[in-house]
Amino acid sequence: MPPDDGASTSRPVILGRIAAPRPIRPPRGGGGRARFADPEARSRRIDLRFDEASAALGDQIQISESIHAADPQLVLVFEALDEQLDLSAVAEKVGIEILVEAENAISPDDDFQLVSQQPRNPYISSCLHAVCTNQQAFNNLLSLWRAWRETEQLPRGYSPLRDLFAHLKDIRPWGPQDRLRTIDWDEYFAGRIDDRPHNIEIELWYRRSSRTREESQRQVTALIEQAGGQVTTTAIIDQIGYHGLKCTVPTQMLRDLASGNHDAVRVVRSTNVMYLRVAGQALPVVGPPTDVQGQTDGERSTGDPVLCLLDGAPAANHPLLRDRVIVHDPDDLLGRATVDELRHGTWMTSVAVWGDRGANELPARRPVLVRPVLTPADDTLNRSEELPPTELVPDLMWRTFRELFEGTDTQPAAGESIAIVNISIGDPASPFDTILSSWSRMIDWLSYEYGVVVIVSAGNHPNLTLSPTTSSEVAALSGADRRQAILDALHRQQNERRLLAPAESVNALSVGAIHDDASSAAPQGYAVDPTDGLLSISPVSPTGSGYRRSIKPDLAANGGRVFFRDGFTAQESVAFTGVSALGPGIRVATPTQFRETHIAGTSPAAALVSKRAARLHDVIDEITAGVPITRRQRASAIKALLVHGSAWPQDLAHHPIPAEIALGNGAAVRDYADGCATNEAVVIFLGTIGAAEEQELLFPLPDGLSVRETKRIDATLAWLTPVNWRHRQYRKAALSFVKPAGSIPALGTPSGLASDVTTRGASSVQHQSWEMEKAFASGQGSSMAVRVKCYEQAGGLLGERVDFAVALSLWVAPALNVDVYSQVRTQVETRVPILPQ
Repeated sequence: MPPDDGASTSRPVILGRIAAPRPIRPPRGGGGRARFADPEARSRRIDLRFDEASAALGDQIQISESIHAADPQLVLVFEALDEQLDLSAVAEKVGIEILVEAENAISPDDDFQLVSQQPRNPYISSCLHAVCTNQQAFNNLLSLWRAWRETEQLPRGYSPLRDLFAHLKDIRPWGPQDRLRTIDWDEYFAGRIDDRPHNIEIELWYRRSSRTREESQRQVTALIEQAGGQVTTTAIIDQIGYHGLKCTVPTQMLRDLASGNHDAVRVVRSTNVMYLRVAGQALPVVGPPTDVQGQTDGERSTGDPVLCLLDGAPAANHPLLRDRVIVHDPDDLLGRATVDELRHGTWMTSVAVWGDRGANELPARRPVLVRPVLTPADDTLNRSEELPPTELVPDLMWRTFRELFEGTDTQPAAGESIAIVNISIGDPASPFDTILSSWSRMIDWLSYEYGVVVIVSAGNHPNLTLSPTTSSEVAALSGADRRQAILDALHRQQNERRLLAPAESVNALSVGAIHDDASSAAPQGYAVDPTDGLLSISPVSPTGSGYRRSIKPDLAANGGRVFFRDGFTAQESVAFTGVSALGPGIRVATPTQFRETHIAGTSPAAALVSKRAARLHDVIDEITAGVPITRRQRASAIKALLVHGSAWPQDLAHHPIPAEIALGNGAAVRDYADGCATNEAVVIFLGTIGAAEEQELLFPLPDGLSVRETKRIDATLAWLTPVNWRHRQYRKAALSFVKPAGSIPALGTPSGLASDVTTRGASSVQHQSWEMEKAFASGQGSSMAVRVKCYEQAGGLLGERVDFAVALSLWVAPALNVDVYSQVRTQVETRVPILPQ
């Protein structure tokens, strides 16, 4: 909640004191929650699926013969409901190799229901097991299924498979549609030059044996060469289970894929292939340029950079960026582009330095480091910026982080001072759907390994299908009716508007967009404001859950407004655009000297949050001066304070889209680098915790709370978790806090998201708020207490301890006339200090 008497940097966030951890009991497992409505119909369906899988194995035999490969194989996907099985013990007996496991949460339907009529959690867990099998192993599986079908029993030693069959919802081969994921071929070809080779990325199933990996790569390479293509780059990263190939292929191959002629493209039918992706970049909405307006100088940046942008190369000599940007370009991507082509990097760097230029913000105090990873693509008509044609994203990310924090054989570390990494780019060919992308797995591993906050944009969807309504019908509406028509269309299209990789990353903060900016531009002519001036989520922002239905995006920020055009002909879908040199959108520097433009999307929203994160870094450094803290504790503190500053503006609309997938924990409304007001105090606690432990955090209470008046308590927990890519739970450290208690009345229902929503899935942030009007005694010696708990999962922490941060705050109505800040700070400082561990 914004302060009422003005925040001041003379009242900074307060560093709390933390007690030693104490052991707690591990959680107990729960019973089954789901049942099949018609078990016999379910079994008949599985019988048919095994028949289809047998036919698919025959197709693999033909492909193997064409490249002289022995032992043809098939990837089968088992989807089971409400089970927690470990198939590794039975895999060798059956002759299968477990490739990947993933977990989701789905709603009941006509085929299966929840056992409880009033469940606390309305979802049922859905577990995917992708296994590789050859003819003999497939026959073993089929024989075991038929045996279970008859008696619901299996021989001794096969109990995991018996339980899997009992919970099995579906079984199917991993086919071409899985490998291609969601590709908008019309959009792809609209910007491509037909007669040039095209770059594709092929992700292979990561095989446990290096010999098997070599053979699968040989087979896929042979298929690519048969199609007239060439493999240009390969990479294997054991830490995240990644095996990738970058290839150039002729246009005809992609035309065949686009038309669904998969028989002509054997590589997309190869059992070795997990995904096949085309190059692309989720660009923001952009308006025409205009002359630079307003402040251009201001206080010069000083000190070491703490924020690094992985983006396109910026026009560093632009008047708005000169002497404020450090470019680290070991791949010489600047040399591959003209100044006018340095678009995306210039826009995002401008936001990181200046914020929204229309809001007259002060520039960043520190310089911003930019490590270019995008370059103009030769096979696009407008040379749009994409990842270099020979780079595989996970390998590029790892190499980049090593350059920043370790250096190379010939160069020292380029970014030892970096604590925040911004990635305002996304892959439109990798919308999130159950299985974490290799890009997000890499980000999760790197974030934990190097102790940095990674802030990513949720992705951009610049087009919206309105059907069954039309553009003219929506334009004819006004006010809340028009805004609601757009929200209803977004809700209908949710499955096509998912997060784009790497936004599903568990350790990263993913940022969505609000339909707002500082521009005063109003629609003219045929331009239509989709929300008619009312506050809403951005119509270009994705709406979708994260891994295991965890909250994503984590928060949202202004992404700029967009318009659409309603011409003479009513349209069933609209394209959101920037229509004027005056806006709308976030005003940013554009490559041409002394020019600016307006952009909109989650890309600038993420850069705005990154700018704030850099300010919070300095706050953490100042309040922990003389106190040893780890890089992960600092990163956790920045994450916690960013999310702690989020709230739900009362006039912001999102219904019928659920709150947690519309804006996550809320809109970024507070910047705690500006300090606190007198009627509030924010205390940040830094700690380290192990498995089956809890730590109690004490927030001293001020006098003057024995009056009935509004009081608000906010708590935010953040951490970086180690991950286990082989395990479907993925996140090794499951932290959470217990509702604040102590010398305060029992808190009721949270004013924001419910507790089970904030802790669901695989999040690394928990944020909750409570409001009350009760009067209660307080003052010297009384405290509000929060307990942080840690449980291990995904194979366990194996003795590893996890750093975390908690932001805890108390706000009271100004009418109480209580100097909350001074009283809390005095009590914290006079208590026996226990330093962060």
